[in-house]
Amino acid sequence: MEEPREIKTILWPNDLSKCSEEAMPYVRSLAKKYGALVHVLYVAEDLTAHDSWYGDFDPSHAEKIMQWEHKKALERQQELCQKYLADCAKYQKHIVVGNPVQEILKFIDAQKVDMVVMCKKGKTGGFDMGSVAQKVVAGSPVPVVVTSDSPV
Repeated sequence: MEEPREIKTILWPNDLSKCSEEAMPYVRSLAKKYGALVHVLYVAEDLTAHDSWYGDFDPSHAEKIMQWEHKKALERQQELCQKYLADCAKYQKHIVVGNPVQEILKFIDAQKVDMVVMCKKGKTGGFDMGSVAQKVVAGSPVPVVVTSDSPV
């Protein structure tokens, strides 16, 4: 039987929703237990990749919105990390632009993540399990801990 993998890195994909924040006790507990590095990842949607909604628009407008979102995401990540991860050994914040599922799966490979901890539904989830969580579970080469929206 193969030895269990060591957990040196944990990915916490966070869409800044309440559900994502409620996954934090699990992230923190695992990080402390294993002395693991926590990667806090926010994926911003690429607004410039969409077709124009009502005719042509100035692409600089979408860029300004994306810059504002990036700034606000950084601020919120900093708040969450100070609130929940201040006593953890190590954490790193990341913001990328693109499709959440694709970016999470790319991040797992690029950063050699050992485990993912994420909420089962994001800020727009109306079903028992959100599509991002479902697709990450299906495509992840590492274990994914999927938390409910109200941890016990």
